[in-house]
Amino acid sequence: MFSPFANMPRRQKQAGTAIIMAMLTVALVAGIAARILADYGHAVDQLAGRHDQAQARWLARGAIDWARNVLESDFNRGGGNRVDHLREEWAIKVPPTPFEEGELSGELEELSGRFNVNSLIIDGKLDEEQLKRFNRLLQAAGIAQMQAEQLSAALIDWIDQDDEPYGQKSGSESLSYRQQADARVPTQGFLLDPDELKFIRGYTPQILQLIKAHVTALPATASWVNVNTATAPVLQAYVEDLTAAQANALIVDRDRSFFTSVENFKQRLPPTSKPAENKLMVSSRHWYANGRARWGEAVTKMQVLLDRASARPDILWVKIQ
Repeated sequence: MFSPFANMPRRQKQAGTAIIMAMLTVALVAGIAARILADYGHAVDQLAGRHDQAQARWLARGAIDWARNVLESDFNRGGGNRVDHLREEWAIKVPPTPFEEGELSGELEELSGRFNVNSLIIDGKLDEEQLKRFNRLLQAAGIAQMQAEQLSAALIDWIDQDDEPYGQKSGSESLSYRQQADARVPTQGFLLDPDELKFIRGYTPQILQLIKAHVTALPATASWVNVNTATAPVLQAYVEDLTAAQANALIVDRDRSFFTSVENFKQRLPPTSKPAENKLMVSSRHWYANGRARWGEAVTKMQVLLDRASARPDILWVKIQ
């Protein structure tokens, strides 16, 4: 093998070898230093990203705290004679507010004007009256009666505690789901989020689009509705023999003058209608508090389910994206 030191004296060979070793050492140290600097830069970027994400989450939580304060103030103003309607402070959406490092927005989404799908089962038993109301709701939303009954049966089987199909043909318990690829098995428990309806047989994207504005998933005991915030199909569900035109007329009327009491609501109903007894209110208890924050490059969306049983709303669950 050729060596550049072959014809050199020994001392020169040693010097040349030392120079090459020194050069290799410098190259090695330089490579290590470059790697360390690269890793440090990556770590700084990661820390900056984590910092931005942490700041965005704090900001989103700030929007949630603002929402709880708004509801607490509203409760205290109402005292013992509370009426909640869509012209109150809590119903105002806060537009995105930019600032030097990012942007913040938040809103309250009232839920007591929607049908609680968990209310079909109370203390482990089917509530037949709530079932009738749910069927009316589905039909008022534009779903044919037979399909509405099938959807109701599938929902009952999803949340009830037994594994026996409800109804002769329309029930769907765990065995029927196991026969489908990638299907989820009924939980035999309540829904935490109305988005979970998509896992239940028959609840196609088209069906969900028809009912999404009219349903919610709350503790099962929340089976009453606020007539000041209820949508037209929900009013039809809770007031038997109320037509779509009559329900929409009630909404136009309450926009001019909200219902001050359940009796006030009943007085403004058509004489042939049959309102549900002990299921109507003019106050609200549940809301989604939605907060969205951007800090630097990081964006956080936070949704919290609030239960205002007393002045300060309790947080039932938190969803962070």
